[in-house]
Amino acid sequence: MLLKVCGLVTDHELRRLSKFPVEQVGLWHGVPGGRSELPLERLVALAARAAQLHLDPVLVTLEEDPEALRAAVAASGVRRVQLHGYPMPGTVRRIRAALPGVHLVKVLHVRDGKVLEEPLIGAYEQAGADSFLFDSVGPDGRIGSTGRPLDPAALTRALERVSRPFLLAGGLSEAGVERYDHVLRHPGLLGIDLDSALRGPDGSLTLRRLDAIRTAWWERLGRVRDEVRA
Repeated sequence: MLLKVCGLVTDHELRRLSKFPVEQVGLWHGVPGGRSELPLERLVALAARAAQLHLDPVLVTLEEDPEALRAAVAASGVRRVQLHGYPMPGTVRRIRAALPGVHLVKVLHVRDGKVLEEPLIGAYEQAGADSFLFDSVGPDGRIGSTGRPLDPAALTRALERVSRPFLLAGGLSEAGVERYDHVLRHPGLLGIDLDSALRGPDGSLTLRRLDAIRTAWWERLGRVRDEVRA
């Protein structure tokens, strides 16, 4: 499984993450009011720095304007774009056309025991989504880095419709990993995405949590897949 950390805002954070087995880093741009929102010039600088440190930068955005996204991708050189929010499949299709060489990740939002976009999963795949990311919605409707645990039952139902690879986000920790055994058995699981679980009270990264969470998930993955092979 790959490990992604989201919401990076400084060179220092990237340097610290580069010492861990982290493959991808999420950089927020086009997330108005977001605590990790980056203006374009900072996105460009941090994407370049991430690449130097052998971290794959991912543009995380609520932006739905294909031309605005094309401009951000051209300026930053990112090759992965994560579409948060609730764009319809037609919008994803237009973004796909504007970004033909970019890997598109469509976020699927989990709230009150269901995946809100579940009926649209097939349409998103046809529109050009290369992969999905399951993330929790906060009780107030807030999306992105809510720290709210994913509902395993909701994932089970939605995964019956998914034929693209996917990541998990949303309140993942080292506790209760066994609740996701059915997901760990799924061949489409790419990895996990962490943000709020790694943040201290002041918002700074506490990377001892990163090691603890990674160890718990990787050990559980090995155990579950050994059972499958047996």
